Amino acid sequence: MNLLRLIPAAVAALFLTSAAEAAEPTLCTARINGHDVVMGYDKNEARLGDTYSRRELLATRWGKHDCPSYVVLRSLTPELSDEERLPFCLRYDEASESVAGYDLGPRDGWGRCRKTSRSVCNRVNQTTGAAGALTSAAARRSVQGLQALPDGSGAVILSGTGTAISGALASLGGAAAAVAASPVLLTGAAVSVVAVGGTLYACREDE
Repeated sequence: MNLLRLIPAAVAALFLTSAAEAAEPTLCTARINGHDVVMGYDKNEARLGDTYSRRELLATRWGKHDCPSYVVLRSLTPELSDEERLPFCLRYDEASESVAGYDLGPRDGWGRCRKTSRSVCNRVNQTTGAAGALTSAAARRSVQGLQALPDGSGAVILSGTGTAISGALASLGGAAAAVAASPVLLTGAAVSVVAVGGTLYACREDE
């Protein structure tokens, strides 16, 4: 038997095995709204200090709920990229010891909202027209109160009462005017509307 002939085959087999192992996702468990949810992610993709904090890196070595926060946030906002998710943080409910959704605001070392809030965000519309109208209005400064975030996400935020925001959207016409009639906006409560990644979100106090 010629050993030299076996070497290429052995190398190929080793490469295929490594590729198969790399393709296997790392499984983890997250607790969302009181339920355990199993997720999978590519551990090699995470960048310490960027998507993955050192605190979370240590936490994944033990414990029942070991999904990194960026994996959980991805599952809640699958239509966004990691950069577009920058304005959002995970809202954590101490009573149920689980993630209760996502909100606007800075994150702590666990990806949770630094400030306790009863606010929660929901996708209102996924047409690029409505989000684009708000982004354009911010560039023109044609709607008072619009704020473009300087964090690389490209997000634009409009905050105020639901009725005031509804009126501002209606004034833009087109797809934005259609969103103005959304039930989430037709309240007197304080609301923040976020346009990011071609999607519109409304963040208001959870009832």
